[in-house]
Amino acid sequence: MKRGLVVLVIAAALLGVPLAYALVAEEPVLTSRKNERNPAADRDGTGNEVLVFTRSRSGDPNRYDAYVRVGGNAAVKLNTAGQGWTGGIDYPVVAYQQVSGGQSDIYLYGISVPSRMAAETNTSRWEWHPTIDGTMTDYWILFGRDNNSTPTQRVMLLHHTDTGTHDERLLSKITKASHYLQADQVNGNWATYTRCTPRCNVVQYDIMNKTSMTLAKPVTSRPRHQYAGAVTSTGVVYLIRSGPSCGEKVKIVRYDPANPADPTYGTVVAALPSGFDIAFAFARENAGGSVDVFYDRVKCSTGRFDIYKVRDPGP
Repeated sequence: MKRGLVVLVIAAALLGVPLAYALVAEEPVLTSRKNERNPAADRDGTGNEVLVFTRSRSGDPNRYDAYVRVGGNAAVKLNTAGQGWTGGIDYPVVAYQQVSGGQSDIYLYGISVPSRMAAETNTSRWEWHPTIDGTMTDYWILFGRDNNSTPTQRVMLLHHTDTGTHDERLLSKITKASHYLQADQVNGNWATYTRCTPRCNVVQYDIMNKTSMTLAKPVTSRPRHQYAGAVTSTGVVYLIRSGPSCGEKVKIVRYDPANPADPTYGTVVAALPSGFDIAFAFARENAGGSVDVFYDRVKCSTGRFDIYKVRDPGP
């Protein structure tokens, strides 16, 4: 996780577009007495759900470990030292963050044949929240890279090939302490990240064409903020839009650039109860065309996190 995760991203803006159809219901995924955060999910070759998540330790809600769980099997702890924070999964590979000795680096874990290795992303800076598309030897990783002694933050995209070549791209950079960047998800040809300068919005990046698009939001006297973007392999983006206070009218919104009928400001697919908000989201495509959006739901009054999902049947 980022050092002292900013709750800046949790404060965002009120939706101003009509609802296109009945909203889908939230489904609890992990709701224990501990804090559970940073979810991602995929399926293995036999259809079992593979869930990646971060969980606080017993008796210490502010210290965390990273886990992966296949089907009904026991969860496997990913970090071998210090604290761990999950990022993303492309079965059978999980990307996660390990913080130990004041250093934050990114690691890969192979599920089928259990193995761990450092990703080709790591420097002396603070690398965090990695999501992955690919294999243990040929992969794209989207991640954050922050300076240790200045406010500079970056969103980076790295392609490591099985021949050992690298393509590292700087997607966005900020230098002010009042601004914020968050790497969200990479999937196929697409990546999303959140940029707050200081108002927040989600940017969609086309990997092949090396182009970026900031997603449209309503322009009103109460500024709209959008954050926690998730993306499918076809470029459909899910993001969070809410009021200026934590937990104020939080909505999950879908943007489908391939659908000519999709409204300019997206389609609302779900709404959270008052007083609850979201920090990270992750999109998983299902057979039949539906999409599960996993997210960590925080109760604003207590700071307590659980993991939920919604299933979007699509347009």
